[in-house]
Amino acid sequence: MSALLKIFFRYGVLFLLLGCTNKLPSEINESNSPAEIIKLGDEAYEKGYFERAGDYYFEVNRYFPYTVEDELGLSKAVEAYYRAKKFEDSRIAASKFLSLYPESTKAQKVLFFRSKSFCDEIDIIERDQAAARDCIASFTAFQSLYPKSSFKKEVQRNIFTAREFLVGQQLNVGRYYLKRNNPTAAMKRLKKIKKSTKVSKFLPEVSYRLIESFLVVGLFREALSEREYMRKKFPDSSWTGEADSLIDKSGLN
Repeated sequence: MSALLKIFFRYGVLFLLLGCTNKLPSEINESNSPAEIIKLGDEAYEKGYFERAGDYYFEVNRYFPYTVEDELGLSKAVEAYYRAKKFEDSRIAASKFLSLYPESTKAQKVLFFRSKSFCDEIDIIERDQAAARDCIASFTAFQSLYPKSSFKKEVQRNIFTAREFLVGQQLNVGRYYLKRNNPTAAMKRLKKIKKSTKVSKFLPEVSYRLIESFLVVGLFREALSEREYMRKKFPDSSWTGEADSLIDKSGLN
C-alpha cells in the first residue's frame, strides 16, 4: 500500500470513528443522559446546524420530562428552531415549555421568540393577515406580562410593523375598490382606516384616496374638507401636493 493510500485510510477510519460518537437526534434514547443530549445540541448549534440542534434539545423532553434538563432543553429548542426559521417547530416547543414551566426564569425569552416567530412570517402586503394579527396579540400579551423587559423596544417595533402591514393591506383593498369603480366601498374602507389608525406612514395616501372617492360620487365639500385636513396634518407629504393638484383639476378652487 502506497504512503498516500495509508494516509487516506488512517484519516478515513479516524473520521468514521469520530462520526460514530455523534448520534443523530433520531438515534437518541433513554440510555443517553440528558446532559449528553444537550451537549450534542450545543455542538450542533455552535456549528450553525440550528434545526438539528433543536431536534436534539427537544429529545430531552421525550425521555426526561419535568426535569431541570428538560426545562433547559425546551428553552434552547425554541431558540434553535427560530434561528433555523422553523417557526412552527419553535412555537410547538414554546407552547410545551410555557405549559410545563410558566414560572420559569426562561419563560420571558421563550415567549419573546414565540411572538417574534409570528412577526418574522409577515412578508409582503398581499399576504394573509393571520401572522400580523398573531404577532400583535402575542407581543401585546408579552408587554402585559413583562412591562419592564429588556426586549421592550424591539417588542414595540414589531407591533408597529405588524400594524403597518395591516393598514397597508386595508389600503390595498381601498385602492382595489377604486379601480373597480366602487367608490362607496372604497370610502367605507378608507374611513375605517382613518378612524382606527393614529400613526402610520400610509395615512397621507388614505386621505388622498378618500378625496378621490369623494370627487367620484360628487361629495365636493367633503373633498375640500379632507384636503384642508391634509394641509394641516401632512403639510410636507407628497400626497398633499397630489391632493391639491387633484382638487385643481376638478375645478373646485
